[in-house]
Amino acid sequence: MFISFFFVLFLAVLWLLFILAPAKYRKTVLCIFSLGFCGYISVTALAALVLSTVVTFVGAIAIEKNSEDNKRAKAITVFTVALFAFVLIVVKNIPYLIKMFGFDTLSKNSILTSIVLPVGFSFYAFQAIGYLYDVYQGKETAEKDIVDFALYMGFFAKLVSGPIERKGNFSDQLKGLAGINVIDRNRISLALTYMVWGYFLKLVIADRLALVVNQIHAAPECFDIIWLMGGAVFYSFQVYTDFAGYTCIAIGCAMLFGIELTQNFNSPYCSKNITEFWRRWHISLSSWLKDYIYIPLGGNRKGNLRKCFNTMVVFVLCGIWHGNGLSFLVWGILHGLFSIFDSVIGKKLSTEGIVKSFIARTVTFIAVTFAWIFFRADSLRLSLKYIKLMFTNGINPKGPISFITGNGVVMLQVYISVAMIILVQIIDSICYRKKTELPQLIQENRMIKYGFVYVCLMAMFVIGVYGGAFKTETFIYMQF
Repeated sequence: MFISFFFVLFLAVLWLLFILAPAKYRKTVLCIFSLGFCGYISVTALAALVLSTVVTFVGAIAIEKNSEDNKRAKAITVFTVALFAFVLIVVKNIPYLIKMFGFDTLSKNSILTSIVLPVGFSFYAFQAIGYLYDVYQGKETAEKDIVDFALYMGFFAKLVSGPIERKGNFSDQLKGLAGINVIDRNRISLALTYMVWGYFLKLVIADRLALVVNQIHAAPECFDIIWLMGGAVFYSFQVYTDFAGYTCIAIGCAMLFGIELTQNFNSPYCSKNITEFWRRWHISLSSWLKDYIYIPLGGNRKGNLRKCFNTMVVFVLCGIWHGNGLSFLVWGILHGLFSIFDSVIGKKLSTEGIVKSFIARTVTFIAVTFAWIFFRADSLRLSLKYIKLMFTNGINPKGPISFITGNGVVMLQVYISVAMIILVQIIDSICYRKKTELPQLIQENRMIKYGFVYVCLMAMFVIGVYGGAFKTETFIYMQF
């Protein structure tokens, strides 16, 4: 949705009304437009969002009201949380299960085979579950302002693909909206920098990589070992720049209205181990899984064996959350195994020094990239086929070029993609050392900032929108 003329118009109108509206009505304006944005995407999505908001809002108040009767409060919590969990785990997988067990032909005209979760449901369902659990634990008070709560659940900038926000942090910012300077030049400058960087990551890098990745996965048997391994690396950066691009745009949009969203990425491919990777990749999801699954299960407090079990449960659920099918489950299991290995053996291995650090980062990247093959493939069978061909298809790098160019991709696009990957990794390495984000890093120097914005905008038109064989891809995480 961010890549459309409608969104540009929507954002411009909303920001203008937000500036002109009396301070006490700013939240109301944001709430109305957020609901309208959801309704524009899908009426079904709007209905699901409203229903989820009402159930969670009423459920939390009931939990708090019955806090002295622990059994009743627990029953309400279990019921409301189970409701969201049932939809996420069972309803979401009904079409896949029907097909897997061979009932798709018997139920061809059944509504069950066409069930699709509303856009953004997985993200705001996790917000609802976390909030209900926190109210039960006494960590949060139940929200009594329906406008505040509706914005927490469905704020347009984070509706489709997060970040998964925590109620306390988000609500505190909403309560301060009446007092913000709506035309703060520094905040607006930073917001626009985030948005420009996000669009650059999406249009110039992610969508450009997708051109090659899609060709390779469509017919992996036509490519040699070098191209197949390169395709795996390309997808690693495609999924990263696609989702990080979305997050930067979301952060920038929210910042225009004085709201700071959670940073979801922090140079993940500079990580020295899998544990560090998950502290830097999809941070809002990994921290949610840690706080609401891993720690309640016992975390690392009950011995190494239980710790390994808890870790595997977390990553199995992570795989299921991401999508239907055994390939997503295997992706989650692999990350669980990597994390267990890291916690049991990895901590004994030194990563100090340039050489050891480089080796650790390389091994971590290879492990993550290997797992991404299962994430990208349309099925477990196709992912295993891709891996088999990656080691058996011989070396003939010039052979697949005619296949690539025959499908509208010129080799210049491949070279640009390689250059963009190197550029992203250099920038991430700098940000990793500086412990910051690129938009934050360049704010202090006006010349660098304006030069950066100009180059990104030019690249978006020359390499992105008007580049050869350009096709805007749907954000990858919109399907989850």
